[in-house]
Order: sequence, then C-alpha cells, then structure tokens
Amino acid sequence: MTRAEFHERYAAVVAKVGLSIEQDQEVYVRAPIETAEFIPHFVRAAYRSGAKYVHVDYSDQAAVRARLEEASSDTLTYVPSAALAERVRVAKAGGASLAVLGDDPTGLAGVDPARRGPWSKALAEAAREIRELAMKDFFPWCVISIPNPVWARAVYPDLAADAALDRLYDAVAHACRLDADDPVAAWKEHSTRLMRLAAWLSDQSFDAFHYTAAKTDLVVGMPDGQHWIGTEGVSASGITFIANLPTDEVFSAPDWRRVDGTVRSTRPLILGGTNVGITEFTVAGGRIVGATCEREQAVLDQELDLDDRARFFGEIALVSEDAPIAELSTVFFDGLYDENAGCHLAFGNAYANCVDGGATMDESERLAAGLNQSNQHADVTIGSSDLSIVARRKDGSEFPLMERGRWTAQTEQAAGLA
Repeated sequence: MTRAEFHERYAAVVAKVGLSIEQDQEVYVRAPIETAEFIPHFVRAAYRSGAKYVHVDYSDQAAVRARLEEASSDTLTYVPSAALAERVRVAKAGGASLAVLGDDPTGLAGVDPARRGPWSKALAEAAREIRELAMKDFFPWCVISIPNPVWARAVYPDLAADAALDRLYDAVAHACRLDADDPVAAWKEHSTRLMRLAAWLSDQSFDAFHYTAAKTDLVVGMPDGQHWIGTEGVSASGITFIANLPTDEVFSAPDWRRVDGTVRSTRPLILGGTNVGITEFTVAGGRIVGATCEREQAVLDQELDLDDRARFFGEIALVSEDAPIAELSTVFFDGLYDENAGCHLAFGNAYANCVDGGATMDESERLAAGLNQSNQHADVTIGSSDLSIVARRKDGSEFPLMERGRWTAQTEQAAGLA
C-alpha cells in the first residue's frame, strides 16, 4: 500500500476502534514533529467520526535536549501548567486522548544524569492527575507509533534511508493489521479473541505464576480479586476503546508484595529517550533490590528511584510468540512495539482496574489490595521462545500456561481459543 493509504487506514482504525470517537467529543492529540505527515489524516478521521474539536500538541525532542543541556539547572524542574491543565479538562469532560510515538528512541542518550533526573521526576509528578485518570480508564485513550525517517534509521541502520522507511511502514502495517482487507473488522475479531482469554484468566484467579527462561527464574504472586484486561477498556462514560494499537497482550497487576527471583529482559529497554540495553533484575519481597543494564546505568537507577514505590511491579502482561510483532523478529526500540513482541512486566504504577473495584478505591486502599502506586510505569519485555510459565492455584495445583513462549494447547482449549 502507498504511504497515504497506510495513513488513511491507520487513522480510520484509531478513530473507529482505538478511541471510538463519538459525536461532539473533544480529542487531544500529542505527537512528535517527526509524525506530522500522519496527523492531518487522523484529524480528518476524527472529524468524520463526529469530533467537536481536535487539539494537536506537537513536541520536539531536539528542543528538549537543548533545554537539558543549556538551561540553568535550577529551572529544569519547571513544568508549564497550561498544557497539562487542558489535557485534564478535556479528559474530565469525557474527551478522548491520542498519544503518538515515533521520535528518536535514543535522542536523549548521553545527557548528564544529574540534569536529566530532576527534569524527569518533575514531569512525572506534574502528570500525576492525568496519569491517574488514564490508568483507571476514566476517559478513552490510545497510544500509537508512526513510521518516520528517524525511527526507521534506528530500527534498520544497515539500510539506505528510503529502504529503511519502506520496510518500517510494511512492518507497522502488518503489526497493526492494516494489510487486512478490512482492518477495522480484523481488529474487532482480534479483540474478541483476547477478551475471551482475559475473561478466562480472571475466572481462574491463579495465585501465582512461575516464569523460567535463560537467566529468568521468577515467581509473581497475584492479588485477591484480580482482573485481567484484554484489548478493550470502558471509560467512565461507557465508551469502549483500545488503549494500544497494536496490542497482543492480556494484562493484570501483580501483588506488589509478592514478586521474588531474577528476571532478564529480552529486548533493549528505552527509558525517556535513552536506550539502556538489556536489563537484569533481582527481586525480593516485591522490591527490585538489584538492577543492571548494558549502558547508561545511572539512567536506569534514576528511573528506579523516581519515587519510593518505583522499584515495585505494577503490571504483568502475557503475549504469545506467534503474535504479529513477535513473528517479525525485529527490535523496534519502541516501547509500544517491543512490549507487544513478548510477555512483559512493568515496574511502577498499576492500572486501577486490575482488581475488582479498584477504580473507586483511593491510593491507600489500592496499596492494601496489592496494586502498586507510583509516578513510574516502565515496561520491560521478558518474553522469548525460551520462556515457560506455570500457573499455580491456592490449593497448590499447577497449570501449564505457556511453553516456549506460546499458549499451551491446554490453555487454548480451556479458554475457548482452539
């Protein structure tokens, strides 16, 4: 397909399936300038779907780097309130939010950690309210990534610029099911399958999951009243939406007090424009007590120490190795894509809806229920064709959930997927 056809198809899927835009709804879009070719296509799709007004907020990573390198150090914690306040206003009014990724995954590499740390922490704290609303699905939201020359160069460094971009467009089209005859219908069929799997996992109420793979031996305990989420969320006003396009995961939250063992990532971890590479964690009593990475150790340390609860886990996500992104065998250096290439965990905040009634609990109640509370949320991909997961019940019995990175025949049969 041509790039224009790609943009039109993706825009339609995001408007109709990702956000399910309704008549007279406001939409807030955040996007890096590298993705400006796509944005008008989405804005048109949003208005065709009935949007009342589409706000577009462009960001420039080069300008952010310039600030981090040149601004007076005592100003780096300043966060202008106007943009965040507008996002909160739109969200509370029932508007939809689209976050577009695609800037340079290593565009902030090498920035002095002593300057980067205070800036990152201030941003996370300033965004607390909008993050809280999103993580309990108060409003419909969606995250996507758009091919562009900067991202393509990072993914395919050995190809000429045009060839790299063409290949990235093809990869993203396949991952997002845009190459289907009817992408919207394909997404609805895919969504039905994952929602069925999530419902089955919720009904099972497994007590813990034991992960084993090369350099991974981890037990993840689950909270009482656990709830598994598939592709779809439902906003406070009743709008069904899909928060990630693409997505191939079902996810929940672990009990932050019940994670123990060692785990190694299978894809590089990108943290705020810095590639820290493959990471390894040692966990005891839920807390990450040891963490190493291939490069930029200070950046990883800062993200783990963003606040008092950043070293505890807030998400457990399961992805089969036969998912479209995994089948591509490509490292995308993009959190959205790499997390959907395999099972992953996230250190930091938990989604409120991952326990029954969590969305109506206050912070202390969520902590007591086992949901971690933090300004951090960083996904770490740990899935591979080497990974096996055994689910444990409270009575001590076990169930073979995944083998060699894929759902077992027992899982597919029990969940009604076969």
